[in-house]
Amino acid sequence: MSIMHQALRRGALIGAFAACLLSPTMSQAAQVRHAGNLSYVCGGVGEGELHALQAQALHYNLGFWMVEGPRGAYLADVPIRIRHQGKTVAEFTAGGPLCYVQAPAGTYTIEGTHKQQQRKITLHTGNKNAYLRW
Repeated sequence: MSIMHQALRRGALIGAFAACLLSPTMSQAAQVRHAGNLSYVCGGVGEGELHALQAQALHYNLGFWMVEGPRGAYLADVPIRIRHQGKTVAEFTAGGPLCYVQAPAGTYTIEGTHKQQQRKITLHTGNKNAYLRW
């Protein structure tokens, strides 16, 4: 990737981030969604949203982060698939680097895809600090 392309990309990302910060309709709390018998919430873009999301952690029994690189840069817009006993129980795109899930007791496989590379982790209910790392 050329230096010019990197600079343009970085500028676009900064502009998009600034637009989100200035948006009067931006919610500090991410929206809870449902898939089958699961409830989930993802977010954490911006410090205010991250703190609001972390305050909801007590209501969920699974949690995971999506990060990239040696410094753990936060990722968003990662396609996620949750499996239980070999069956897909939820599919969604994570709107931020942190997701919490409320699920029936058990073991779940969380799969994410970023830059055409898949990562997966296995979580038992109660684990709220796992990482999908690229």
